Parts: sequence; C-alpha cells; structure tokens
Amino acid sequence: MSKYKLLVILILVFSCSNNKNTLTDLEKIGYTGNIKTIKFEGTEERKEESVENGYRVSNELHLNRNNMISELRKYTSESLNEIHTYIYNDNNLLISKNYYDGSREFVSKSKFENVLNDKGRLTKQSEFKSLGNSIVDSTDVKFNIFPDQITEFIYDSNETLIQYNVYDNPTSNLKSVIELRNGEVIKNYLLVGDSEELFGEITYFKCEEYDENNNCIKYKLTENDSTHSYVNVKIEYYK
Repeated sequence: MSKYKLLVILILVFSCSNNKNTLTDLEKIGYTGNIKTIKFEGTEERKEESVENGYRVSNELHLNRNNMISELRKYTSESLNEIHTYIYNDNNLLISKNYYDGSREFVSKSKFENVLNDKGRLTKQSEFKSLGNSIVDSTDVKFNIFPDQITEFIYDSNETLIQYNVYDNPTSNLKSVIELRNGEVIKNYLLVGDSEELFGEITYFKCEEYDENNNCIKYKLTENDSTHSYVNVKIEYYK
C-alpha cells in the first residue's frame, strides 16, 4: 500500500474545515463522539520484504472540544516527521495553518480563502503558502498569489456532501476525487487532463471493524486488481 493511499482518508480533514452549521472535521469522515485523538496507521510494503519489515506510515489527529482538528502529527516508522497546527475563525472555518518539523521547529505557514454557497456550505477552499524569508517576520508575512492546493466540495440536491475534488495547484492536470456515501469515504481515484481519464487504480474503502461507539477502527482498502491492505485506527475519547 502506498503512503498516498493511506493518506486519502485524511485528505478530507487535513486541508479543509466547514461552517459550524454544517459538518465538523470528525463528521466528514464518518466519526462521532467526544474524540480527543484519532490515529490512522498502515504499512507500506517494500518489494521482497514482509509486512513486518515494511515502512510504517501513520497520522495522528488532535481535536478540540468542537470536534475540529487542532493539530496533525505525521509519523514514519514511529518517527515524528511533521506537525501542522490549525487556526479557525468564529464560524469554524479554517483560515490559517502552521507547519513544523518533527522537532517543532517552525517551517512555514499558509492562509486559506473560503467560498460558500447561498446555503452557507463550503464549496471551494484554496490554500496559499507563505513566501521565502517572510516567514521569519510574523508581522509582515507574504503569501504566494497562486494557491498551493484547491479543494472543491460537491453536494447533492439535499445539500449532503458527496464528493471532494483536490488539485495540487491551479494548473495541475491531475485531480484527486474522493467519493462519499452516508458521510463515509467509499472510493478514491485520480483523473488526468481535460478528458478526465482515469489515472492509476481506483481504491475502495470498507470498514471491517467498529468500536463500542460505532466508530470505525479498521479499514480495508481494495484496488481494481483485488489486492488489498488495511488501515488500523486508534481512538482516544475525552473523559
């Protein structure tokens, strides 16, 4: 399983936050309750190596009492590599994110622009990264005029979120599509070019095991050729 496939589940919450009258970060991936931390862990297998010797990839979310992400920690083989912190406005819309390395040394920051429809639903969110040496002066931070990532949010006629489209930049010819059903991720795939041809495999998601709060703690990921892998989820609740 590639690192990209493991992270697909978390794309939904890493890069976006919605209006407080709609969905929280937890609800976007089908989780409920007073969750304090949630950790997704999988294995990236290397050729001619067993799963036990594989490359461990995990991502840990820390959530506030509003069920919004306050911090994301990215690990590889138990080593902390990256930390992201999230800042929201009074309506729980993501407006800024800070990036740190595994030693909590500041690396960069970004700002977000959000577009809402007439129902107050988030339809587009663009992330703009800070420029060059401006990050060392917090009073005069300059940002790229072009977004580093764009996320589109697609709803059905009942204003239910059914799909995400993620672009790495405005000129990218690759689009990552994440489809949802009843609030849960069901599949992910890449489309390329104006013709939107399928690029690579389609990955299907299915929950194999739930905890006592009906939150998924084990996902099965299956690709077109029927090969599959698993993502385990560790959940800590607020007491």
